[in-house]
Amino acid sequence: MSEKYNQLLIQSVPDQQAANELIGKLFDITRPEAVFSQPVTVGEHTIITASEYTAGIGVGYGGGGGVGPASEEANEPIGYGGGGGGGGGTMARPVATIIVSPAGVRVEPVVDVTKIAVTLFTALGAMAISLRKMKG
Repeated sequence: MSEKYNQLLIQSVPDQQAANELIGKLFDITRPEAVFSQPVTVGEHTIITASEYTAGIGVGYGGGGGVGPASEEANEPIGYGGGGGGGGGTMARPVATIIVSPAGVRVEPVVDVTKIAVTLFTALGAMAISLRKMKG
């Protein structure tokens, strides 16, 4: 193999290691401390917030290859190579509060008005499109 090809392979390994570290960091959110907040005590009441977490990731790697000699004068083959990349994201939102009091334990949902509105408009849009197609 050519020196250029060996160098390409050596350079791609740290990129793969960085991608693996990114994946590990994204899935660190699955620990219990991320889902449930630290308890807050006020008087005889203790409140714990429960959250919903979502994560998404995309990773891609390229490759390389070569074809015969570049010319009759040069014995070095023509080669090409590619790299890789990736990315991801996380989102969190509170979904409930757990209230512990002398009277017992209550779970109060946190209403996400934005999510309800988006769902409503999506459903209305889908119904409008369906009605239009049925009439047409």
